[in-house]
Amino acid sequence: MNYKWLRTVSKFTIGWIISSLIWEITRGFSFEPLLTKINIDFPFLTILPILLFVSLFAGVTFGSVQYFSDHSIRRIMSFRATLLKGLVIHVLIMVIIYLFIYIFLRITGLSPDLLFIDFLDNPIIIVNLIYSILTNSIIVIVLQINKLLGSGNLLKLITGKFYTPREEFRVFMFLDLKSSTTIAEKLGHIKYSRFIQDCFFDLSVVEKHKAEVYQYVGDEVVLTWKIKKNTPINDCLKAFFAFKNQLIARTNYYDKTYGVVPYFKAGMDLGMVTVVEVGSLKREIAYHGDTLNIAARIQEQCKVFDASFLISGTTFEYVKKDKTFTYQNMGETKLRGKENTTSIYSVVKK
Repeated sequence: MNYKWLRTVSKFTIGWIISSLIWEITRGFSFEPLLTKINIDFPFLTILPILLFVSLFAGVTFGSVQYFSDHSIRRIMSFRATLLKGLVIHVLIMVIIYLFIYIFLRITGLSPDLLFIDFLDNPIIIVNLIYSILTNSIIVIVLQINKLLGSGNLLKLITGKFYTPREEFRVFMFLDLKSSTTIAEKLGHIKYSRFIQDCFFDLSVVEKHKAEVYQYVGDEVVLTWKIKKNTPINDCLKAFFAFKNQLIARTNYYDKTYGVVPYFKAGMDLGMVTVVEVGSLKREIAYHGDTLNIAARIQEQCKVFDASFLISGTTFEYVKKDKTFTYQNMGETKLRGKENTTSIYSVVKK
């Protein structure tokens, strides 16, 4: 099952259920005088199943359109282009829906003499179209804001879940572009920015491995996973190699477009961190703790050991039973800024 599609559809369906209930309540109190040409009325309990069906249909339809629209292009669209494209598609779909409703009214004999032009010209249909456009636009805007803040962070900010610092057990992976300075000098800052944009677009493959993007910092990205203690974290390892394989699969594109193929190295650690809402001018969810520092320092050791993926000894204890990967003990290393040494392991996929 495509869980990314299912999540998108479920979000649209929930949005449409809420908006349909608001529509029906508002229609009952405010719009009844507008029903001059479609003289049909149902009790609320009778129309409730119809509202749920319409919401499900709209959620699946518009959610699927949004999903395939997001995944059928190789480059991210601007927010304005996303809204305009969504508006055009929405109007076309709504006209088709209205056509089906009109045919239903004619076939069932509920409104046998009704002309389609009269159906579309009815004030309630016009108001409904405007309302549906607003509903879909709000859903798209909320989803885009959620993407901007990071998956799930919008709800956390609204509910104030992390207004007071809390502890969580998390995995952090620091991914950094190899030879970034050399590549930037070769491409120039404009083309280099496009290059990074493409790389991070391809990073979307880690979503199926339950990764959350914590931060983008220049040519570096920080991934995180919330986990339970003593629980396998195989997805964390799989995410790195999924990204690596995605870049390899797109070698021809990068070589033809930029004359260089991206290569990322990664460092990973896990442990207790503090999560808290920070900022006044710009709010975000921030993580603090030694786990992040160690993961970042381990990533720096990739150059020292000429390795692409290094993990801490603590992380190794969680993944050592997974025979999908080969682990090599790189020994005890004193990381920058740390007094004690840290055991480091290299990870290679068999």
